[in-house]
Amino acid sequence: MISRAKEQLVPWEHHNGSSTLRGWMTPGCGFNDKPVIHFLHGTGLSNLTYWPFLQHFLPEYDLFLNSVEGHGDSDYSAREQFNDWNMLTDRSLAALEALSVDWPSPPTIALAHSFGAVSTTLMLHAQVRPFDQYILLDPVIYPKSMIGLMRLLSLLGLNRRLPHVKQAKGRRSQWPNREVLRQNLQGRGVFKRWTNEALDSYIDHAAAPDDSGEWQLRCPTWLEARIFAGCPKGLWSAIAKLPVNTHILHSTHTYAFVPPAVRRAEKANPHIRLTQVEGGHCFMQESPEATYQLVRRLMMTF
Repeated sequence: MISRAKEQLVPWEHHNGSSTLRGWMTPGCGFNDKPVIHFLHGTGLSNLTYWPFLQHFLPEYDLFLNSVEGHGDSDYSAREQFNDWNMLTDRSLAALEALSVDWPSPPTIALAHSFGAVSTTLMLHAQVRPFDQYILLDPVIYPKSMIGLMRLLSLLGLNRRLPHVKQAKGRRSQWPNREVLRQNLQGRGVFKRWTNEALDSYIDHAAAPDDSGEWQLRCPTWLEARIFAGCPKGLWSAIAKLPVNTHILHSTHTYAFVPPAVRRAEKANPHIRLTQVEGGHCFMQESPEATYQLVRRLMMTF
């Protein structure tokens, strides 16, 4: 899995003054006379975790696989306030802008999952809309009331006591070897319905062996918990700016707040079209090829 992905892509990196983001892209990305897909991953995952799904877009599209600090090969600083979703968004956008500055304006499609889908939406706060089409996979769109509550809890210092924050911080993050890691994850929790290839892609790209040979998550659990303790600023104003042919795919077994939030987003912006997909929050990891076929049908022809 690692070799197949990395044989078809080239690495990139961008230093933002605080840390270095690292991702992958198609050789000659932006210069191959093809539309470019900009992909951004969910919290605790990594860009290449999704390779069983993303690989199907080659060779029709160029791929630019972006990264959030502390995920995949990207660095992080323990002193940063990772509950600032907008800061993380700005740094991922800065990486794209720096690396695409010489592109001859190819059509660019935003494809993103979960936190990455919200972050991609927040990129609309830039003066120039960075993408020609948006396809958002189970975006964790917080209702306005939930955002207000999260801000209040943050001011009171209580946001880290939320159940999902405590669960993220307390989950296991280290295993003696790859085999034990795989046995521990297979068929459990969010990984319950993942294909074998998708699970291997997660293990190989969202975890790694340390100097002692033990395997650990690349995104520390404390960092993931801090992201969960945060919330986006200006999300609903950004949702209102999403352009024609924006699609939101939400799953049948997602977080309880997502279905009503995406329906509200559809009412708030007539450009948004909803599609319900069978599966869990990571449905593209459960059915990579079928999800590709669905997304491909929704993509604009350039």
